[in-house]
Amino acid sequence: MSKLSDTLSEAAALSVAPRKIIVLSLLAILLLVIVIIWKGGEALKNRQIEELQLTSEEQLAQLASVIESAIVKYQHMPTLLATNGRVKKALRDGFYQDISQLNLELEQINRITEASDSYILNKDGLTIAASNYQSDASFIGNNFAFRPYFQQAIQGKPGRYYALGTMSNRRGYYFSYPVVDDEKIIGVAVVKVDISQFEKRFANQNYDFVLLDPDGVVFSSSRPSWLYQVLRGLSYSELKRIAESKRYKDRPIEKLPIAYQKPLSDTATLVDVLETNPLNGELERRSYLKMSRPIQLLGFTISILSPLQLINEEIALWRAIFAGGLTITGLLAGLALLRRRMLLERYNANEMTRHNQAYIREVIQNTQAGLVTLDDKHCIESFNPAIEQLVGQPLSALIGQPLQNVFHAEDQQKFANIWRADDKLGIKVVTMEGYLQLDRVDSVPVEMTLCEMKLPNRRSYLVTFHDMTERKRYEQEVMQAQLELEKRVRERTFELEEANLLLRQEMAGHKDTQRELIQTAKLAVLGQLSAGLNHELNQPLTAIRAFAGNGLKFLDRQNYQQAHNNLEQINQLGQHMSDIISRFKVFARKGDVQQGPIAVQTAIIGAIKIISPRYKEVGIELQVPEDQGFIVHGDMVFLEQVLVNLLANAADAIQEAKKHSDDRLQRVCIEQTANQDDVTICVRDSGDGLTEDAIKHLFEPFFTSKSSGVGLGLGLSISQRIVEVMGGQIKAHNCPEGGAEFVVVLSRFQSKKISEREPHDG
Repeated sequence: MSKLSDTLSEAAALSVAPRKIIVLSLLAILLLVIVIIWKGGEALKNRQIEELQLTSEEQLAQLASVIESAIVKYQHMPTLLATNGRVKKALRDGFYQDISQLNLELEQINRITEASDSYILNKDGLTIAASNYQSDASFIGNNFAFRPYFQQAIQGKPGRYYALGTMSNRRGYYFSYPVVDDEKIIGVAVVKVDISQFEKRFANQNYDFVLLDPDGVVFSSSRPSWLYQVLRGLSYSELKRIAESKRYKDRPIEKLPIAYQKPLSDTATLVDVLETNPLNGELERRSYLKMSRPIQLLGFTISILSPLQLINEEIALWRAIFAGGLTITGLLAGLALLRRRMLLERYNANEMTRHNQAYIREVIQNTQAGLVTLDDKHCIESFNPAIEQLVGQPLSALIGQPLQNVFHAEDQQKFANIWRADDKLGIKVVTMEGYLQLDRVDSVPVEMTLCEMKLPNRRSYLVTFHDMTERKRYEQEVMQAQLELEKRVRERTFELEEANLLLRQEMAGHKDTQRELIQTAKLAVLGQLSAGLNHELNQPLTAIRAFAGNGLKFLDRQNYQQAHNNLEQINQLGQHMSDIISRFKVFARKGDVQQGPIAVQTAIIGAIKIISPRYKEVGIELQVPEDQGFIVHGDMVFLEQVLVNLLANAADAIQEAKKHSDDRLQRVCIEQTANQDDVTICVRDSGDGLTEDAIKHLFEPFFTSKSSGVGLGLGLSISQRIVEVMGGQIKAHNCPEGGAEFVVVLSRFQSKKISEREPHDG
């Protein structure tokens, strides 16, 4: 079976490579067809455009000839009018009767020649007679001196011009000629040719035309929307010149919306124009073939625009037909390939089904799990050899019998409920434990799994049995091990409880030892200060004795005032001695750290009172800062102890340095600074400073850098513990100017009122 699967897999793998080649070939063919269709359409389009170009050239020549001949035939009419005696007499004399007769003659000439208008201007440009004298838009009385055709004629030259009439609002081409009498120009004769008559004549052609003036403005067109637009942009000077001549009155000069143009030759160009659809008002892009040629006599350029819509539609139709044919051919070829593939897949599926069935039979026969199938009445239908090996005897006699004859569930109620809920079973999988037993043979513990098989025409069930003999034995071993483990845990827990009790007792002993060490350090400092203390107390005692003796003498002499003064001095000295002794008593008492707000300056003053006798004795100058009002979290007595230790160490360092130099400066400085969160207290001495080894081990218990026999080496270690308990830190370093500096950093105290008020302070 494995060899067959490998063979089918190899065949499928081999078929993948040709399939990829076929797909790539089809894509290449499709791309080639698209290119052929596109290039073929372009070639056909170019050929039709060439044919259209030839046709358009003929139409353009015919249109140019008609327009040129229709306009040019009027160019000699002003010359004839200028030689007319009645015109000269009307200009020279200005009699009403002559002008009236001239108006009638001009009207008759217009009817004969089909000219738009004929009129006579005096030398100032004022119209004195016109063929439209009876019209509401008559030219009579209007001054046209601003028109170029008048300016040309008044200088003795034939004039011509093109413009939008200021009175009639009709576009016309103007011819003018000077009227000369006795070799003097006395006026100008003008004939206007209406351009709109030619637009009507060519309005229904299969092309559109535009007549461009020398500035490129559309002067005449078969499309009224294109009038007064340009195919190119005009400069400011050009627009200004057009506006000053009033050529197109107040009409705006805009650019024709050309979206694309491609020159084909000197006279032919492909252009795309954006136009508004009159039905829906949307912009549409329309393609034209534009053919142009100049009209030399008029100075104009005539262009016709032949629409390419029919050509584009024909090309699109040709492409669609060609693509449709290729598509149908491809579909037929694809259907043939698909049918061949379906037949091959059907054959492969039948082969796979046949071999799968054989494979399933082999799997069922050789699996180690016991398999039993049940019919729709829950009776045994078939089984595999593994179930017989589990039971230990043949089961052929059980065919058609209920499963309960061989399998006995531990939970019989649950097993019975399976069949009661048979209709709701569906594809639900049911697993339970029990044992296999037949004819009172030894039972075999198993795990049973029941599931419904979805077969086309009937209902059936598959039951799987897994031998649980090893699992049950393992569970018993695990349970026994768990019991033993629980027993060992109880024993170990009892031992740990006893050890924990001993540890707590030992921790209590350590705390007492630590308290005694702190007290020892205090007493050691007091011992070092004893000499200074004796001197500090002896002086008041000597003075008290002297004041007492003198007081007795004053009493004997009945000098009570002086005796009273001596008693006051004795009282002050006694109070001073009491303060000294109480400070030492407070410093020497035992106790734990009691956290709370304390004033830094108060702790510094308290430490100075304790250490000052020694400083006076050895002559050390002590610089004390002014009160900054800093409040920290801590214990007043223990902070004083830390400061006393630091000040005592500073005095020892100065004394050690004095051994090497008698004239050395003896000074200790105390500084205090603060930021928003912390307060820093610095004690700086003028000694020799600390060695690198001392800095590394400075805060270790019983480490000292002093001479042998001086100190226990506990002061800094105990100070560090006290500061850390108060939530701060202590460190030391050498100063650049000499000596050592010890720094104590403690948390700054912030009351709730201050914390709530600070964000609102300005």
